[in-house]
Amino acid sequence: MDARVLAPLGMSSTVMPVPTANARGQLAPAFCRRAVQGYNFDARPVGEPGNQLGTFNWPGTGQLYSSARDMAVFLAANLGALPDHRALQEAMALAQTGMFTVNPRFTQALAWQVVHNGDITFVDKNGGLSNTSTYIGMIPQKRLGIVILSNCGGEPATRIGRQIMLALARSNALVSDDGRQGD
Repeated sequence: MDARVLAPLGMSSTVMPVPTANARGQLAPAFCRRAVQGYNFDARPVGEPGNQLGTFNWPGTGQLYSSARDMAVFLAANLGALPDHRALQEAMALAQTGMFTVNPRFTQALAWQVVHNGDITFVDKNGGLSNTSTYIGMIPQKRLGIVILSNCGGEPATRIGRQIMLALARSNALVSDDGRQGD
C-alpha cells in the first residue's frame, strides 16, 4: 500500500498500525499524538487516541489512520483528477467496476459499493468502529465527491454523505470543466 498508493500520491499522513503479537496494531508515536479521541454514540470516550480497536488477523485489515488532506487527495485520484498518475488511476477505475450484483440497485466492486439511485450512481465506501464513523463517496459522472471523517461511532455518515452529494448533483451550483455554472 505504501509503495503503490500512498507514496505516489504523497499521502504522508496515512498509516496502518504495525501488527503486534496479539493481532492488534500499534500506531507509531508520531502518528499517535495526532490521532483524535474517539467517542461512542452517547458521546463517551472510547479507548485512547491511536489505540486500534478490534482484532484483525489478515494483512491489510484493521484501522487505517488518515488526515482529511490525504483523503481528499485519494478522492481526487479516484475521480481521475490527478493526470500524473495514469497507471494508478487505471487501477482505481478497475476497483470501482462492479463485480457482483446484489440487487438491481446495488453492485459490489473491489472494495467500493456501486449504488444506483434513479439517474445518479454513487461509488462509495463506509467504515468505522465504536469510536469512528467514516464515508468516502463520489458521483463519477458529475466529478463530485465527499469525505466524512467523524470521531463518533454510530453516526450515519453514509446517509449524510449521499444526501449532500445528491443535493449538490441536482443543484445548479456545480461548475463544469469549461468554467460554466450548471450541469
